[in-house]
Amino acid sequence: MRVAPTVLLLCPLPALAAPSMLAAGSQVLVSLALVVALIGGLFVLLRRLQLRTGGAGSIRTLAAHSVGTRERVVLLEVAGRQLLVGVAPGRVQALLVLGDASGSVPTSPSAEPFASSLDAAIGAAGRGAQ
Repeated sequence: MRVAPTVLLLCPLPALAAPSMLAAGSQVLVSLALVVALIGGLFVLLRRLQLRTGGAGSIRTLAAHSVGTRERVVLLEVAGRQLLVGVAPGRVQALLVLGDASGSVPTSPSAEPFASSLDAAIGAAGRGAQ
């Protein structure tokens, strides 16, 4: 007679042993949604805190331009001055220090003098070959 309760303990009923597949799946999905929402909320919070951490001596990026696969030229404003900085893997170098930051990004000089110099050089090379 003692064997029957022992057998019941070793072989529990499936309905009592584990929750249904639907309940387990929904619990996993709810947990996943909570984790994703928590990560998203932390991301938004960090973005807002990053925008507010400016101050009297903060650095602003005015413009950036890629000049190679891993090289960039960046125009920064630091303490009222503009700096043109070259950025490459493992190296940052100041290329040009501009004076007062008037809030406008300097424009590139006209390409016309270069174009006329190039035409003159090509013309001189063409005449020399004849």
